[in-house]
Amino acid sequence: MQKPQLASLYIATVVLGGAAAVVYATLVLSPATPDFVMLALLIAVAGASERAPIFLFRSSAISIAFAATIATYVLYGTGAALWVNLASAAVSAVTPRRKPLRKAAFNAGQLSIAAFLASTTYHAVGGQVPPGFIAPTVVAVCVSAAVYFLVNSTLTAAVIALTSDAPFRTVWLQNFAWMPVNYVATAVNGAALAIAYQALGVFGATVFVLPLGVAWYSFKLYMVKSTEVRKRVDELTLLNVDFEVTNDRLEEAHLSLIGALCGSLEAKDALTSGHSAATMFHSIGLAKKLGLDDREVVAVKLGALFHDIGKIGIPEDILRKPDRLRDDEWVLMKAHPRIGADLLAHVPDLKDIAPIVLAHHERYDGTGYPAGLANGDIPMPAQIIAVVDAYHAMTERRPYRQARTPELAIAELRRVSGTQLNPVVVEAFVAEILDEHERVARGEKLDHVHAYSRGQAVEALRIAS
Repeated sequence: MQKPQLASLYIATVVLGGAAAVVYATLVLSPATPDFVMLALLIAVAGASERAPIFLFRSSAISIAFAATIATYVLYGTGAALWVNLASAAVSAVTPRRKPLRKAAFNAGQLSIAAFLASTTYHAVGGQVPPGFIAPTVVAVCVSAAVYFLVNSTLTAAVIALTSDAPFRTVWLQNFAWMPVNYVATAVNGAALAIAYQALGVFGATVFVLPLGVAWYSFKLYMVKSTEVRKRVDELTLLNVDFEVTNDRLEEAHLSLIGALCGSLEAKDALTSGHSAATMFHSIGLAKKLGLDDREVVAVKLGALFHDIGKIGIPEDILRKPDRLRDDEWVLMKAHPRIGADLLAHVPDLKDIAPIVLAHHERYDGTGYPAGLANGDIPMPAQIIAVVDAYHAMTERRPYRQARTPELAIAELRRVSGTQLNPVVVEAFVAEILDEHERVARGEKLDHVHAYSRGQAVEALRIAS
């Protein structure tokens, strides 16, 4: 059965159940003869309460009219109570605006069922009509009020759940979980109203209407505050969405800047445009081989990609010079680690790798540049990049020399191991290169080093953020 059909069946069942309760209470249960002045006062209290209801979820609402209902079944029995209930339901049907017939009928049905079961409970636990001793009356009223609350809240939450996307449990907890104490307190006021009438007549009952007004105000105040809190939560949710959108846009801006930096360097130094990609490819494998954790691997990845970014600050005639550099030109070239580090320090998502870029030309023995760091003072990602960078620099052609063979490059790495480079990193890298060569010789297909380029920065930044 579809949900709308189930909702229609449920509403019809409640309406018929309420009608049956009214007929049975009127014809079968023998109420006490009412004082019509007092009955009119109770109807007026119920109607006034329904005239100023407290709205809950969507267009559902509650009122303190049930206090008048309780006072009625305490004084005159179930039949009279259900007719007072119907009077409040009639006011509710046109307050604050006319309701659809189906909704008005449902409200009348569920109020009648709740009142019928509450009145039956009142009699079952020893409540007398008219009331006897105060203590037993109050206890019986409290128990009956709990039944009234459970039936009323369950029937209302169920119809809301069936006619909306909200689950029953959520509706009940959101709108009714906080109300039991208020219901019981208001019910005690209803009992006090009945007892005051019995002791002092209509005048005494009129005086006790004031506590009901206080109860109504407490309901109203709570819902106003609750509405304000929900509104504030909604506003914060919207602000959070805006923040996430802004953050995504900033991230895209940073990545665009990264692309621009890489593109600028490739355009400026076309002969070494694939060097950073190759260095990153082998640096990542070496970092994993040495047991670095995921965040350190990300740092290696980004550091390798941007280790030469500072060369965009080096004159093109030096970068493209076909001969070896003069001493004064070499001084300018040696500034590229600091230029790169300063550049990355101004990019929020890349500032943490600036020390790696700054240190990738430091030497293991402390004779490198720009700071003369040695051994453990050099960040491990920078030591890894230094080894891989040296290997690829030797095996790539330069304007002033031919590329070395892998065998000669490995021999040179081992020669400077312990002076220029970390010996542990060198041996791990050599083992990786030799293993790669053996796999190629066996015909295995390896990842292409140039797949590790600008696109890798996006993934790395997302992990690092």
